Amino acid sequence: MPTFHDLRSRRRELLDELDQMAETVAELTAMLDGIAEPIPEEFIEHHEHRAWLQRQQAGVLVILHETERTLLEFGADDWDEA
Repeated sequence: MPTFHDLRSRRRELLDELDQMAETVAELTAMLDGIAEPIPEEFIEHHEHRAWLQRQQAGVLVILHETERTLLEFGADDWDEA
């Protein structure tokens, strides 16, 4: 079973990963927003990459939720590293 410190570190990693994914999704969305339908072939890969990233974000959110639930079992109020 992971320790409280391990869970706290994993939570920070997941939050950082979510931030990076959100930034990339925002960049791809800005790039794709101005494109009229149908999407030109050169942007299909970007569109697919954005969809993949959004699925990855959902997965990371599930893992983050489970990590935070486990942290709650430790009864700690402050999960951020000091």
